[in-house]
Amino acid sequence: MKKIKFLLAAVMVIFLAGVTDIQAQVITPGVTIVELDQVTNAFEVTSLELKPGKYQFKVTNKDIAKEVGFVIQKETDKDGDVMKTALKNSFSQWTVGAGETTTSGIIELTAGNYVYSCPLNPTPKYTLTVK
Repeated sequence: MKKIKFLLAAVMVIFLAGVTDIQAQVITPGVTIVELDQVTNAFEVTSLELKPGKYQFKVTNKDIAKEVGFVIQKETDKDGDVMKTALKNSFSQWTVGAGETTTSGIIELTAGNYVYSCPLNPTPKYTLTVK
């Protein structure tokens, strides 16, 4: 029994040491992943039309020299302070440098008009329509 516990502990240490530099993507049932790429001062996809549901946004920095992020706001709030008007869980989980990828939290989008942008890049506020 002691040998089994020791082996399990050793396997866990090896496993954890091997995954510290990996950005894991957890796939959650019922959540749609939307992939977006950022280039200098822009997203490559400039508008989105989605159905109501749960989403997670995966954003890749396509070799921009500075860190980037992501956020969604209601269209009516697009000119307000992004820190105050962002949808819950819509900010990217971390900022990313050139060639890296980040994700937003899981966001439940209902019918309506929204905008997405990167306040760090900075990008325009692009249309996101949910219907």
